[in-house]
Amino acid sequence: MADSNVNGVSGSALSGMLKDVLAKRPQQQSAPPSAPAAGPGRQAGPSETESLAQTPGALPVSRAVIRALQEAVSQDLVSREEEATGTLSAEDRLELARSLVATRVSAWSVEHARTSAPLSAAQLETVRQAIINALFRAGPLQQYLDDDGVENIVVDGSRVDVEYFDRPTQRVDPVADDDESLIALINRLAARSGHGDRVLNPASPMINFRLPDRSRVAATLLTTHPTVVIRRHRVMRAELEDLVRWGTLSPSMSAFLHALVMARQTILVAGDMSVGKTSLLRALVRKVPVGERVITLETDRELFLDGDPDIAAHVMAMEERVSNGEIGRDGRETGRVTIADMYPHTQRMSANRVVVGEVRSSEVVPMLNAMSSGGRGSMCTLHAAYPRLVLPRLVQLCQSAGMDVDSIQQLVANAVNFVVFIRQTDQTPIGGRRHRYVSHILQVSPGEGGKPAFSEVFAPAGNGDPRGVPKLPPSGEAREELDNVGFARSWLTDPQYGRWPTAMDLIRRAA
Repeated sequence: MADSNVNGVSGSALSGMLKDVLAKRPQQQSAPPSAPAAGPGRQAGPSETESLAQTPGALPVSRAVIRALQEAVSQDLVSREEEATGTLSAEDRLELARSLVATRVSAWSVEHARTSAPLSAAQLETVRQAIINALFRAGPLQQYLDDDGVENIVVDGSRVDVEYFDRPTQRVDPVADDDESLIALINRLAARSGHGDRVLNPASPMINFRLPDRSRVAATLLTTHPTVVIRRHRVMRAELEDLVRWGTLSPSMSAFLHALVMARQTILVAGDMSVGKTSLLRALVRKVPVGERVITLETDRELFLDGDPDIAAHVMAMEERVSNGEIGRDGRETGRVTIADMYPHTQRMSANRVVVGEVRSSEVVPMLNAMSSGGRGSMCTLHAAYPRLVLPRLVQLCQSAGMDVDSIQQLVANAVNFVVFIRQTDQTPIGGRRHRYVSHILQVSPGEGGKPAFSEVFAPAGNGDPRGVPKLPPSGEAREELDNVGFARSWLTDPQYGRWPTAMDLIRRAA
């Protein structure tokens, strides 16, 4: 295989790359998710959460005080900008605001100390930062957006739950005084994020947008109280090797997935909500070699791979466009552009691969058609609670586009080469963390009657550990193509690469 050349990389060169992956033993991995993680060993939850006034960064004053100071600073800022000889840059405006905030808070603190206990220097800094957050950032939500451990923020009226990666969910104080104030906060966030055209109101009771830090926001008025869910992207630049170190992949899984990308196999990443599908997809795209052009299609941008200087391939990102609210004569929403609309256009843009952030609707049909007729190496994610539900989910989506079951199954069998299924075990309620790991890698090939046949390349060993270990080597054309890019089949049989670390491994490594 030394003379083979795939995607501009010789088989021997890629073989060396994959050997390097396996040679780098992970320095730190998670313990098996079936074993309790280190922690207090007791149930913890929102009822045990300290009140917001007792936690670091908590407001030492009421929101009414913050609003009054915010309004005063806002007026000061307008006056100073009117006096300026030219337009202030965003950075200069922020610095001016910080100076004005410091002046206002200093004067307020003197008056406050006449009738109440003086605030400490740390508390005064918290007040100053709260005003800056209200003026320029996400207001009372900003402290959670700044916390690297936060994964989701769920606001349901006065109830606010903050979900963490490595500790129990916390119930914190409300972020708004009433429903009207919460709606106003949501619309301010939308306007500051560059999505000012997306307004939450009775005429538009559901909106989606992203914040400047790339967090995804979904808000609705169709619940009893206004509800907003913010999903943070904690992991933006992970490589497959990082996922090995974090315990999401075993070493042989990492090398195998790397080889799948180089061999231009079509890959479908599946799993339940918030299990890390997008992070794994990003890591896979990072293995696309230089000289290739990748186009990403998303309803709302989450991949953010275009413009990343660390990615070898040329990545172009396309995003759905929402309607202007009008309905045309053809019954379609005027101005709306969907993934299904964009997909055919990618074939005219000389794309080597197409990556769909998440397949949710009728875009599944053009995607599968493209994969089966020349879109080799394309990838996507799909929501499915279990590996056995991947095919039924694809059938359901294709049926909504008008296809019959037999045609759907034949299309899937010819389009998808491998399914990578990722799971999560949440041990935060007992003091642990969220463990994300790949449990299955399935090869898909045409079976009897053209229906898709699934074979387990990786699957749980059946000993109570839910993480995947090597089972059967890939077969057919995929086997030959993996050989051509330098993937050694022995890497699926050597225990030192296929096994996952045990708790004893971690103890030895720590010693």
